[in-house]
Amino acid sequence: MMRSRFRILQVGFAVCMVAITAHVGFVQLHDRALKKQERQQWLVNQTIVPVRGTIFSATGTVLAYDAPAYTIDLNASAIERKRLAGPLSRSLASIFGTTPSAILSQLERPGVIWLQMYPYMIDVPLATRDRILAVLQHVGLDQDYTVEKSYVRIYPSGRLASHVIGFTGGQGQGLAGIEYELNTVLTGKPGMRQFVQDASGNPVPFMAMKTTPAQNGDNVDLTIDPVIQLYCEEALHTIQERFSPQHAAIIVANPETGAILAMSVLPNYNPNHYWSFPNATLSTNWALDSPFEPGSTIKPEVLVGALATHSIRLNQTYMSGVVNVDGVPIHDWEPGGWGRLTYEQALIYSSNVGMVHIGQAEGVKTFYDYLDRFGFNHRTGIDLPGESDSILFREHDINPVDYATMAFGQGMAVTPIAQVAAMSAIANGGRLLTPYVVQRIVAPSGHVVYSHKVHVVDRVASPAIMRTVTDVMVKVVNDDPQGAMGVVPGYNIAGKTGTAEIPKPGGGYYANLYNLSFIGFAPAHHPRLLVYVTVNMPRHTAQWGDWVATPAARFVFQHALTYLRIPPHPTASSTASSTASSTPASLLAQEPQSGYGRVPQLTGLPIARALAILRASHDPVLVSGSARPVGQVLSQWPAAGQTLPSESQVVLTVAHRLPVLTVSVPRLTGMLMTQALHALAADGLRLDPRGYGFAVMQDPSPGAHVAEGTHVQVTFAPRTQPPVSTPQR
Repeated sequence: MMRSRFRILQVGFAVCMVAITAHVGFVQLHDRALKKQERQQWLVNQTIVPVRGTIFSATGTVLAYDAPAYTIDLNASAIERKRLAGPLSRSLASIFGTTPSAILSQLERPGVIWLQMYPYMIDVPLATRDRILAVLQHVGLDQDYTVEKSYVRIYPSGRLASHVIGFTGGQGQGLAGIEYELNTVLTGKPGMRQFVQDASGNPVPFMAMKTTPAQNGDNVDLTIDPVIQLYCEEALHTIQERFSPQHAAIIVANPETGAILAMSVLPNYNPNHYWSFPNATLSTNWALDSPFEPGSTIKPEVLVGALATHSIRLNQTYMSGVVNVDGVPIHDWEPGGWGRLTYEQALIYSSNVGMVHIGQAEGVKTFYDYLDRFGFNHRTGIDLPGESDSILFREHDINPVDYATMAFGQGMAVTPIAQVAAMSAIANGGRLLTPYVVQRIVAPSGHVVYSHKVHVVDRVASPAIMRTVTDVMVKVVNDDPQGAMGVVPGYNIAGKTGTAEIPKPGGGYYANLYNLSFIGFAPAHHPRLLVYVTVNMPRHTAQWGDWVATPAARFVFQHALTYLRIPPHPTASSTASSTASSTPASLLAQEPQSGYGRVPQLTGLPIARALAILRASHDPVLVSGSARPVGQVLSQWPAAGQTLPSESQVVLTVAHRLPVLTVSVPRLTGMLMTQALHALAADGLRLDPRGYGFAVMQDPSPGAHVAEGTHVQVTFAPRTQPPVSTPQR
């Protein structure tokens, strides 16, 4: 019996020991899990945001950079408990430039524990952060707020080259332009900070902290020259003011390398507050993504193919006016033509009939072969997003009439950047190059990650052929029957205008809507600049490229050639000597001394005083009024306070007043439109045409005294029914 009880006790004791051991094990294991859970609750993985790379211009000017910004959250319950809403709203209102009631309405929002005051305390700069924290500490909230550091993207030049630079979104990601194209390069890699936090969210002292540093983004050097870009912006502004076009663009390139020195587009936007602009403006780069029928600006490329294959000779002749193709008459823009012309004159007079003959002599296969060599059947490959393909008839399906119209630039659609690349091949002696805007990518350490090398896509034709076509294009500018609108005194400009009809969505062309353009390069035989101007649907003007686009190109050429210190050529156009003396000597000065200087405040000063101040340390450039520097400085670039090398140039826009001249309106009755245009332009007047044919009515009447620049409305009508012309100037 005793033995039986002892056995029971032994078994019971063993069971108890097993139970106790199991429980102890369970508690230990559970305790570890609780400790792990507790540690996870207090362990923080904090992302270290990298600094986005800076975008620089070709001259070293900062175009886009990241600036530190701070978001401050307030403990709303502490504000309510301490009854600080009133005094706090008054103090913060003075910082943010708003009313105390606006701040108070946010401080008293119900049901909020941690208050984030938008937009007042979101992404504020360092100086504003310090003022806010001083107020919070003064009222006794020194432990009742959190500060989170981030970065905001700043574009110090505003709209300048906005379609090239692009912008970033709310999460810091690139959404357009270079910001989008090189987003991965610019973004860098985030780091991580891991630590144990206390009840206030701060790291617990003496606890281990594990940090993986962030890798800041690489910096990008662009080919964009901000001064030349500024000239383009001003030229487009003038076009906008005078002609109110639907779209417009100016591209300036170095034809020897393919570098894009400027790309200006209308409409543009300010990337600092991109959200206030229409989506169509943000997403459309007219220079890259909108192919259109180029018109006569493509005629030099057609001539290259015909000369390179010996299909024609420049001194061969044809009868201008009209040519029948497969039973369809095709006419020159001038009713009746100009009689018998050479093929060289076909380009000078922009004769559509002559180009049809050239295209027929060349043949479809050769024509398409040279379209391919000039790159019109594929994208240029420029390092910007959104480039579109050309739109061409398929070679094997094209009919004779469509082929004839393609020979003078209708019935096909190409982008402005494709035309720039093709014309650069003529300018540089035959090399088709890939255009580009990214010159270098540089790591934060200074290591050059990428440096652009000139990329030759194809050899289009021999240098001799290109020189021949260049010589003809110089005559196009100097001997233009519409007037020498593109002549820049002292320089040989090789160029071509275009006035292309705009197709309707359902077929056919609009009656009075055109794309007007000019493309050219200078100095013609040693090119440093290629300028392309395109204006879509201008209003209140004669619909010719040399009346709208050419003056803008001439403006850019004049100022950019001077800015780049490209000396005039002694054998250039005969008008050079008469106006060369008007060029300010300071703009053609020798290299200035080295060093750095701070740009002074010049806006509002008389121009003579501003120039005197600048010449002590910088080389000024007048964007307007350079021939007669009078009046006040309207704007300046760079802004006052920036530090620049002494050899850098400061651009001034001058608000000058010139005397209003009165002229007598000439008699225009019986003149063709081109003759009327010449007669009015000689007196500084502008033509506002109606109809076609010969002038039959005008307003103001002949002999009336009007201010220079006045528009003269002229009605044209045919004497007999003339052939319908396709305008291609």
